[in-house]
Amino acid sequence: MPLRFRSVPVPGASFCDSSSLVRTRTSRLRGAPRRAGRAGALALGVALTALLLPPTRVFADATVVVELKRPDGSSAEGTVQLTKGDTKYRCSTDKAGRCELRGVTGGIYTVSVEQSGRAAPKDKSVVIPPSGEVKLIVNAS
Repeated sequence: MPLRFRSVPVPGASFCDSSSLVRTRTSRLRGAPRRAGRAGALALGVALTALLLPPTRVFADATVVVELKRPDGSSAEGTVQLTKGDTKYRCSTDKAGRCELRGVTGGIYTVSVEQSGRAAPKDKSVVIPPSGEVKLIVNAS
């Protein structure tokens, strides 16, 4: 005589088979701890990702202190501009021939000088480091 199975209704399951029975009972019994486990797994994943990423260097931009000097060594008034591609930094010196540029990213810049009533000196190239304070003495005409 062959064996026969009959379906027995299970509360919360749409049909009776062993997988729905297990899923229904497991989700009811372990719902809250599973959510906490997911948060812990997410935190662990973020921590491992941060540890496995290659180290990166973080630089603050440089501050450039400009001094505009005449050939005889006296201070001069004028406007100094640093240019790198489309990036420009510009400052006007005071009577002491000084001005300050903050937030200058590192790189190779062209320095140009404008003075009222005087011919502009030849442009020069300078290297600005990625961070720190730089003193730039520029020759005026």
